[in-house]
Amino acid sequence: MNASALVDLVNRQLAQHGAVFEVRREIPLGPLGTSLYGSVKGFPARIDFIINPADDRRSVVLYDLRSKESAAERPAAASFQEAVLEYPWPAAIAALKLL
Repeated sequence: MNASALVDLVNRQLAQHGAVFEVRREIPLGPLGTSLYGSVKGFPARIDFIINPADDRRSVVLYDLRSKESAAERPAAASFQEAVLEYPWPAAIAALKLL
């Protein structure tokens, strides 16, 4: 799993909404994923990229580190690219700003 390529993909989506994910550290989750800690518009956030071994589907989830909750529902997709493209980035950014 190439984390920098995934962050680039996320940041292309976020840029459409005036935001960027700034990575501070990466924590591998073994062969089934990785967690990236950083911030979006100054708000502390974590993005998880996860592979479900049961059905080989990929998910991306943005978490608000202040509330420890996901900022938006996560779609499962055949690839990380699809999961990133389908993720509701505007809703996730709005959720970060609400706390």
